[in-house]
Amino acid sequence: MGIYAEPRFLPCGDLALSVELGDDINREVNARVLALEYLIQQKALGGVTETVPSYRSLLVYYDPFTVGWDELTKSLRALCREARPEVLPPARTVQIPCCYGEDLGFELAAAARKLGLPPEEVARLHASTDYYVYFVGFTPGLPYMTGMPARLEIPRLDQPRTKTPPGSVAIGGIQCCIYSVESPGGFWVLGRTPLRLYDPAAGDPILLRAGDHVRFRMITRAEYDAIAAAVAEGTYTPRMERV
Repeated sequence: MGIYAEPRFLPCGDLALSVELGDDINREVNARVLALEYLIQQKALGGVTETVPSYRSLLVYYDPFTVGWDELTKSLRALCREARPEVLPPARTVQIPCCYGEDLGFELAAAARKLGLPPEEVARLHASTDYYVYFVGFTPGLPYMTGMPARLEIPRLDQPRTKTPPGSVAIGGIQCCIYSVESPGGFWVLGRTPLRLYDPAAGDPILLRAGDHVRFRMITRAEYDAIAAAVAEGTYTPRMERV
């Protein structure tokens, strides 16, 4: 079906509702979700306290003492008609340095065997394209990204690991992610970035946002160590530009 002709409103407890805009995972539906969130913020919709985007829906938290269900859904229905990709501001492109293989990308060789490709080709293909961040979730700062070359499509691990180091760049199915904190995981780890996807001490703790574009830059182990040291000292600024 793709995009719904009319949004679906689903209650989520006493303080939130879910606005569903489609039944498919694709860039068009997700862009409309982000556009709806943007319009809510720009218009400072009364009673809304927080929004959380996902692939195809937006979770809207609200204060029921400020706005009721009927009034809120009426306002959201009107905003949904305006929520198109063209209302969004220019997206950011964030460069993510990544050291592939060896101990940092400890599953690159196994993933390459599974795919029937040389490890160097897997790394080259992975770093050759532009990724799009659907949303951030699972753990703080972890981006769910699309855009991976079809040749890298791979089933998730049969046996998920219990610990994955933060910064691990990994693939599973047709998606790519970067583990933001140490956590369990079922994606194949190809490499690691020295950047912090989640830094609770930073003014903006989350590096990537829904709607961002990401490009990976292959780096050596020496460059990884140098950037990691600069990040620890607070002297490294990630490269970002508006597109």
